[in-house]
Amino acid sequence: MTYNTIQELADSVPVEAPSFRTELPDSVVKSAARTIQILEFIDHVRRDVSGSEVAAALNYPASSTSALLRSMVTMGYLQHDRETRAYRLTRRTGLLGAWVDPSLVRRGTLVNLADSLAGLVGETVLLTRRNELSVQIIYVADGGTNPAVPMPGEQHCVSRSAPGMALLAMSNDRELRGLIARINADRPANAPLIDGADYATRLGEGRRRGSYTGPGIGPGTASVARQLRHSAVGDMLVMSVEGPTGRMSDRLNEVSTLLGGALSRLAG
Repeated sequence: MTYNTIQELADSVPVEAPSFRTELPDSVVKSAARTIQILEFIDHVRRDVSGSEVAAALNYPASSTSALLRSMVTMGYLQHDRETRAYRLTRRTGLLGAWVDPSLVRRGTLVNLADSLAGLVGETVLLTRRNELSVQIIYVADGGTNPAVPMPGEQHCVSRSAPGMALLAMSNDRELRGLIARINADRPANAPLIDGADYATRLGEGRRRGSYTGPGIGPGTASVARQLRHSAVGDMLVMSVEGPTGRMSDRLNEVSTLLGGALSRLAG
């Protein structure tokens, strides 16, 4: 058999699971090292993996492997598919260390778009993803005029902000009912119940507009959020613009138009 390109030849060679060295010096904290090795293993095989596969490949006890995987999902570095029980890396892992070499990493299309938009509107631009019942920030582009800017890694209840609404709107009706029921069951004692029918109506209005407005993630902020529609985006991602409520309330339509135009160019 002949191959037309080097890539075709490379693709024809089966990739064997790596045999990682799991012996660690006494000075290394095992849980920390194992967390890094799990990320390295998934990055090597470049596909979804099961917990049992990770435990077998890395020679870890099944119980501690499950605990580590659950913790990494909670922190937003892994995504768990409840139906297939598989794990995959999230976009948050790809943004770690982006500041080390901006010319190679940080200037990627999506992050560069967030930075440019923040400079244009003079407000904070966030990239967020849904992590179970939370909206998690994975990237922040600060426009330089906001007193309180959220930090990457922060997680907030997914139902309490415009970015969260945009993320929940990606769920179908059955999934949404289940998520609202879980949010209500897990809410703090002082948090009000969410009216599922009213919330679904608000999401429907956002779907028709193509944008979602409401509270921002930062305290005292308002936000405009739009879903990312791009073939290269693996997670469910949302880009939003937020700023102090008094300033944003007069320019929600303007910001929504600018945000929509930016994401349309990205999708194209």
